[in-house]
Amino acid sequence: MSSNVFANYSGDSVFRDRYTLTPEFVPPEMPCREEETNRMVEALSILLDPYRSVAVNFAIIGEAGVGKTTLAKLITGHLQEYALQQNIHLEVQYINCHSFRTKTAILRKLANEKFAMHGRGFSDEELMEMLATRLDRENKRLVLIIDEAGMLKAEDILGLIHINELFGQGSGRMSTIAITRISDWMTMLDSHLSGRIQDKLELENYSREQIEAILRYRRKLGFFHDAFPDDVLNLVIDASASSGNARHGIEIMLRAGMIANTRRAKQVIPEFIRAARNEIYAELRPDIFLDLKFNELASAIAVGRILSKKGAASYTTINESFEVFKLVCDENKIKPPGIATYRNCIKELSKLGILVYKVKSVGANTRGRHSIIGLMDIPAVILIERVQEVMRNYQLKSPSNSST
Repeated sequence: MSSNVFANYSGDSVFRDRYTLTPEFVPPEMPCREEETNRMVEALSILLDPYRSVAVNFAIIGEAGVGKTTLAKLITGHLQEYALQQNIHLEVQYINCHSFRTKTAILRKLANEKFAMHGRGFSDEELMEMLATRLDRENKRLVLIIDEAGMLKAEDILGLIHINELFGQGSGRMSTIAITRISDWMTMLDSHLSGRIQDKLELENYSREQIEAILRYRRKLGFFHDAFPDDVLNLVIDASASSGNARHGIEIMLRAGMIANTRRAKQVIPEFIRAARNEIYAELRPDIFLDLKFNELASAIAVGRILSKKGAASYTTINESFEVFKLVCDENKIKPPGIATYRNCIKELSKLGILVYKVKSVGANTRGRHSIIGLMDIPAVILIERVQEVMRNYQLKSPSNSST
């Protein structure tokens, strides 16, 4: 009989506490977000009024890896703890819209998690009335964190906010914190939802100095002394500072530490950092691009250039990016195709998970639709780096290679 693989697993590790490097971990403090912390505490402090139950609708917006989710979880955790000390019955529910993509799914989740009620078989209106009744009867206050809120329809978020109308004028028991990217927030501004968000907090991308402070803090929490040398950490800082994305750096640290453990190494070395970078953002691994034609590679470069500009929005349009695409073609001495071909390239890149291509309504009071192009959690500078690496080795063997 073969022995159990876990029985043979060595307990030796470079990690002091591996969990502190995972996305689920909420650190006891957030370096470089002190001002934002104070802003959010001020906005939510009204929920601790012992004599009046009100609702706050708050938005946290920013690009990937700037601490939106962590900040929301940290502050609401403190809020819930202090409310308990003050004998205020306040609960927090976190919802990620990757898993719950409609108002109905969220209402059923709330009914089941908070009140052990089965939500199936009831309409949204009935579920809202049932939740409102239970919140009122049990004198509860609920803070609902909606992460990746851009995946919901604006009217669905608005519908959740409207539950407070069931408590009477000037009263409310369910507060909402919507976490979203800048591109999705701009879409929300075109809807009636914008008038119901009382305050918003926009998190800027981290600077290099802030990235360094955050990664040093996470190294202290996650790794044993001398297991992650300064010169190796600097490689991680370089990798994530260009995008201002701290999550990218933390993921590299976690993956590099796991590689070190697998190889029974006592330290993380530069080789492990390079291997970790190749494993992260698997949708951008080099072999994905090898089968792409020139026009598709050039399309990815064009979108990446626009989205990497400092201060630029986190999305672009077909017409805007097509102009940059033509410049990329000119730089490579290739005649650019028409915009219809370019649009097909963008759609193909979207199918591969390299880009996000959406068609959205123009606005609440305007008829029509328009297309937007963006990225999910992939920094634009990383996209450019990967594509350029392939393009450097790209050989134009025949004219057909430049078509789609």
